[in-house]
Amino acid sequence: MITRFIRADDFVGPEDLSMLQEVFDDLCRECLLSQHSAAADELARQIIQFYKAGARDREKLKATVCPRLRRPTG
Repeated sequence: MITRFIRADDFVGPEDLSMLQEVFDDLCRECLLSQHSAAADELARQIIQFYKAGARDREKLKATVCPRLRRPTG
């Protein structure tokens, strides 16, 4: 659950919380990540980071976070 990464002093309304969870679920599925993996934890942190920076649109969040997941490694 993405709620583990939202601090108590961050106000996230129920509609936004639902949207953030859906973005997380979608990206985990698309990137074949277990929701309980370290990579999924980093994904959740990034989603919250961009949300707190002002990204409120589901597709913009996915487009912003997705390139970071697909960075070449090694």
